[in-house]
Amino acid sequence: MNDKHFSSVLLLAIFVTVIAVIAQKFFPDKRLTVWPNTNYVNYFYTTSDNKENPPAYWVNQERGLWRCTYPEDDKSEYFACSFNILFAEKLNRGIDLSGYSHMNIKLHYSGSAKKLRIFLRNFDPAYSNVDDTNSTKFHSMILYTPDLKKELSINLDEFVVADWWLGQYDIPRHLSRPEMNNVSSFGIDYVEGKQPGNHDIEIEKIEFVGGWISAENWYLLILGSWMLGIFMFAITRLVQLQRQTKYDVQIINQLNSTNEQLQQEKDKFRRLSTVDPLTQAYNRFGIDQIVSMICNIEKQQDQDVPIFALIIIDIDHFKRINDRRGHDTGDRVLQMISAIIAKGIRTQDFLGRWGGEEFIVILPNTRKEFAIALAEKLRFMIDDTEFEPGNPLAVTASFGVSDKREEEDFATTFKRADIALYTAKAQGRNCSVIAEDELTN
Repeated sequence: MNDKHFSSVLLLAIFVTVIAVIAQKFFPDKRLTVWPNTNYVNYFYTTSDNKENPPAYWVNQERGLWRCTYPEDDKSEYFACSFNILFAEKLNRGIDLSGYSHMNIKLHYSGSAKKLRIFLRNFDPAYSNVDDTNSTKFHSMILYTPDLKKELSINLDEFVVADWWLGQYDIPRHLSRPEMNNVSSFGIDYVEGKQPGNHDIEIEKIEFVGGWISAENWYLLILGSWMLGIFMFAITRLVQLQRQTKYDVQIINQLNSTNEQLQQEKDKFRRLSTVDPLTQAYNRFGIDQIVSMICNIEKQQDQDVPIFALIIIDIDHFKRINDRRGHDTGDRVLQMISAIIAKGIRTQDFLGRWGGEEFIVILPNTRKEFAIALAEKLRFMIDDTEFEPGNPLAVTASFGVSDKREEEDFATTFKRADIALYTAKAQGRNCSVIAEDELTN
């Protein structure tokens, strides 16, 4: 992955993260409607033995209106009257309310009571028995009847486990906390003792509300996604670096081997007197041998750079120098130009005198972009040099640059560079021109 691609992916990830954080507030809630709901069984519970006139009954079931009647002459110490909703036929197969945060309840009360109680009962095999309905954990909270004039939203953490239930079943401390993962029933009853008369309750709505995923879990998911992304990126980069390192080592070894071979061949050709005696640069025969040697070596290797780049240098108005100053001056100019070029090129490059006032530089394993930069460097070096200090002479040179294309012979590469040199001359001399990739007719 290059830097541009990585930056784009990173910006996209940041944008998606910001949207995800903001979007959490707009997630739809999940809702469980308990009333009205015909899927659940509802019933009344009382401690009265009066079968003909039970104290709890429906006044209007369609409206959800029911009544508890406390008799004036009741002499019992405790009189229970409650409305219950059973969530499952079997006590141990309730509903999981642990994923809900609060409940919305809307009741209308008419009577003398100041308080009502709502409760939830949870089944857990650690303390509950299917044969004992009262063994389910009793969670409750108090509602004050003056508050029932409007819909109430009650957090589930407001429910507490009843002390009487904990004591009755001798529940250990580690099991005494509220639990709502298997709620078997919901109920409404009275807690003020005996309040003679009618107590009417109309149930309009009972529902449990919660997020499909909590804010904490959502943010943890985002954080986890980032951690996973960073981990995957680190692994990918590590693999890429290992591959790149292995490839670079191979290339370095190949280049070292190639440079050693080139240096050996370079020394060999020097020993064979393939140099121009005047300038000490390779002569044309030497250049031909060098090109053949480079091509033979490079054929054995898989390279993603050109086999070589080529620079042709021609001294501007050299005939005028010979005509006006003599051939001795011209020879000294050639020698100084050769020395300047030899000083400016790399140790692995080859300098040759192609003929007359024309020089050639072969740059192994080099792209034309580097070659044109080197040509400009050499051009400035020549232009800044004072020739013949006793009788100053201004000397400049023009440059044509190309690199070897695939399946292209040396003659074609040379011709493209020569055309570029001709263009430099036509543009006013003392400049460098890079060759077209293809010859044009």
